[in-house]
Amino acid sequence: MAGRRAFLLGGAALLGGCFEGSIYERNEQQRKFLDGLAKIAKPALASGNPLAVEEAVRQSLKLADSVGPFANWTGTITRIEGNAQNVAVTIEVGPQVSLYAFNDWTLAMAGAFAQLFSTRSRETPPPGLSDPAVAALKAFRLGERVKLAGRLGEIAGSGLFDLSNLFGKSEADNRQFLQTPRFVARIEVFTASK
Repeated sequence: MAGRRAFLLGGAALLGGCFEGSIYERNEQQRKFLDGLAKIAKPALASGNPLAVEEAVRQSLKLADSVGPFANWTGTITRIEGNAQNVAVTIEVGPQVSLYAFNDWTLAMAGAFAQLFSTRSRETPPPGLSDPAVAALKAFRLGERVKLAGRLGEIAGSGLFDLSNLFGKSEADNRQFLQTPRFVARIEVFTASK
């Protein structure tokens, strides 16, 4: 009898936790960003109109640029690549929404060269991961939940020049982006999430 009660109480506690809300909804700025992406993407994907899909991609990128600095976002580390000098990390910050940060100086230098033809600032962009973020990243495992702070927007691109904007993307590429968006970010801080 006591075993059944424990099972029922344990099951009820587990189900109660399911309705607590997403871990991604705890931070107001993060929730607004994710809600904004959903409001942009869902109607465009449902329309079947390639022009609407293309415009939704532009609006999504504009929304990411408008976020700027962020703090206390919750995410899950899904991929770590490279070594301490050219590390790249992907963090899921929402259902199928990821941030990507990297310190690949080859790409950054290619971007800096491409910026010579750009009207943007001639400043050398910072790496995508700060030294403290790289040091903290060494202690985490794939699939681990973290708190992060950094920046989305033009500084986050580490000087990477996106030639795909010059030539356009296919409708399939745009649809894929709206279904699983991935944004370049600069990550300043990683901490363990509780």
